[in-house]
Amino acid sequence: MKKSFKSSAIAILATLMMGTSASAFAHKVGIVDMQEIYKQIPQMAKVEQTLQAEFAERRQELEKLQGDIRFEAEKFKRESTTMSQAQKDALREKVEGMQKNLAEKGRPLEQEIKTRQNQELAKVQGIIIKAIEEIAKDGKYDEVKVKDTTIYFNPKTVVDLSSKVVDQVSKQ
Repeated sequence: MKKSFKSSAIAILATLMMGTSASAFAHKVGIVDMQEIYKQIPQMAKVEQTLQAEFAERRQELEKLQGDIRFEAEKFKRESTTMSQAQKDALREKVEGMQKNLAEKGRPLEQEIKTRQNQELAKVQGIIIKAIEEIAKDGKYDEVKVKDTTIYFNPKTVVDLSSKVVDQVSKQ
């Protein structure tokens, strides 16, 4: 009894394995180059323009402050030989105060820019992922991998879907 149960279980298992091995050969894989996609889609240029416009005024303010610091530092180099110690100290304090002001304004602005950039990139990434999923479903792909995280792929058996993704995302 045990022997017939084992032999029938092995026969069923062998039959199942033959069915799965045949479907394993039909595994369809695509790959996408995310860096190329980001470079080519028009949404990235729009994000850059949006962020430039959004932070232009504050960036100009910081650039003006940097210019003022450079001017005062050069003034100190030029005129320090003819200045009294009190004038040198006053100018040095002024430059240090300006540098502190620059740091106090610069760090929060930099963090705010990074936050906004990440928000905008997340929106674009969502559009890209949705396009990849649609292309994969339409092309009946079993798997789509990111080129940058894939160590090796056979270009004869793996299809690069990047241009299709760029086309589809560019239409939106």
